[in-house]
Amino acid sequence: MNYILDFRGADIGGPVVPGRIMRIDGIPLGVEDDLRRESKITFLLHGFNVNRPDGRKSLLQLAGRLPAASDGAMVAVLWPGDHWVRAISYPLEGNDADDSAAELARFIDRVVRPGTELNFVSHSLGARVVMGAVNRLLGDSYPIRQICLMAAAIDDFSLANPDDYRLGVATAERVAVLASHEDLVLKLAYPVGDFLQAFFFFWKDDVGLALGYHGPRPSSDDSIPEQVYHWQIPDERNSGHGDYIPSDPPSPNQRSAANFADEVLHRLDNPEYKEVA
Repeated sequence: MNYILDFRGADIGGPVVPGRIMRIDGIPLGVEDDLRRESKITFLLHGFNVNRPDGRKSLLQLAGRLPAASDGAMVAVLWPGDHWVRAISYPLEGNDADDSAAELARFIDRVVRPGTELNFVSHSLGARVVMGAVNRLLGDSYPIRQICLMAAAIDDFSLANPDDYRLGVATAERVAVLASHEDLVLKLAYPVGDFLQAFFFFWKDDVGLALGYHGPRPSSDDSIPEQVYHWQIPDERNSGHGDYIPSDPPSPNQRSAANFADEVLHRLDNPEYKEVA
């Protein structure tokens, strides 16, 4: 069964609001009870600069290419990582990602039955929502199986850093990272946006390259956790920031990315980014 979990207060921009869960036909009646009966749930999250209709459409496209998750519930998570001024607002969206992470963790604590297996697949800034939520679930009785971070717009050292997501990583069976050197958004815009977020909000934070650009890096004296798996997309595939979540019809690179996520969810030892039909 596929569901929509909506943390948006508006179709474009707007505040983060408490989550509303519904079936893909829009019917909310009894959905929380249905979800509570599931033994396995996979949460799918879009990234930055995606409005509500586009997020819904693209995540349902992704769900259709993840047969490994079809034996449980798949939940498309909509969150307000966009704005009327579109990409210009990127430095301001970190707070929305953090607020969405908090709401996602609250929703799981309130609705999902303890012992339910959880998986996560994200794109871009959705990685910040996922890892922030997993951090907040520390000590809870939810087995975190697979986390797949595609083109992750979080710092390359953050999975190793105890002040960021290392503790959350330790609760997961695996955190799989799919990265591309040909992602110009992460190569050029991410470091600038990271710096401006620190400037605007007076964060005492290091400014690094993106995890989704070249994969994980150690943090000072802290090594990359053993749960982290990294696949670097070959440069000749020319995989940009929009080449992960499937459109309709999906491009060859989008099919390869979705197949990688599916192999992660299948718990294969070495998931691959490869050409698929």
